[in-house]
Amino acid sequence: MKLRALAMVVIAAALTVFASSQTFATTTAKTLPAVDLSATPAGWVPVAFGNAQISVPAAWWVLYNSYPCPTGSPPGEVFVNPPPGAFACPLEIAPGSSTAVSFGPPRSPHSTVLGHPEVINGILVYRYPTGPQSSYLAPSLGVEITVDGPLGQRVLHTLTWSPRSVVLAPGSSPAIPSSWRYVSFAGLRFSVPAKWPLNRTQVTPGLGAICREQGVAFWDTTVTLSTDSRRLLAVLCPRMSPTPQSPENGVQVDSGLRTEPTVTLSLSARCRVLHGLTACPATSPTYSILVLRVNVPGRSKPLFVSIGLAGNGVVARTILDSVRAA
Repeated sequence: MKLRALAMVVIAAALTVFASSQTFATTTAKTLPAVDLSATPAGWVPVAFGNAQISVPAAWWVLYNSYPCPTGSPPGEVFVNPPPGAFACPLEIAPGSSTAVSFGPPRSPHSTVLGHPEVINGILVYRYPTGPQSSYLAPSLGVEITVDGPLGQRVLHTLTWSPRSVVLAPGSSPAIPSSWRYVSFAGLRFSVPAKWPLNRTQVTPGLGAICREQGVAFWDTTVTLSTDSRRLLAVLCPRMSPTPQSPENGVQVDSGLRTEPTVTLSLSARCRVLHGLTACPATSPTYSILVLRVNVPGRSKPLFVSIGLAGNGVVARTILDSVRAA
């Protein structure tokens, strides 16, 4: 009874952490989270959700906001942020993959007993000893991971903090390198590496690669400044497998949107103050693009600033801290 009560407390605390960790990482002002870049094997691609990141082979399928039902991808498949609650897979489904991974927020505590903690890349991970599959809870990251198949444990041991956790953690930011340049647009000013291409456009761009899942990752490292005065024409996309989208750095500023980008955003009530500007981070989606709604004095419409989250997150953190009124 004591163990069960303790497990309930741990899971409840994890759910509380997750609710807040979508915006601010659970760290002190003196210690930033650290993305363990060595946890990603050669030929694998990082897959981020909230404050957590795992890595999978580049040929796997990665599906977002989908029930974890087999897709028939032989190499392996990952279901990121599966919907909550009970579900039933269709009776006629494709043969299962060799390895399947489910990666998202913790499930609700239903008298679940946790096993002894394991340390993975410096992160405490608790196993659920009951259930049909191997599920693990990482309270500090606010995620639960379920693995099944021969590569399941190897994927689990790629777990680390995500670049998003580094960008939004409290504390000071690195100094802006002297080789960077300032960009001014729509009353906003920020700094980026000087070699990044600059794209000024009237067309409302997508939030990421046009023919891929939107809101996950940028297509390339570019600074895109859009007045959003023209809509993007319909594009006939080729049939593509949902393989992992490699995280990319980059910045996109939308100045003319009436509501929000091409994905539905959930914005945090805990906004940040960036050198006198109010910036509210999106709590969903939370993959490899950080979207912020920024209110600039004198403008009737907010700006939507999207920053790519790649590597150890230091570049994105430096860019965010450089944002100010022009």
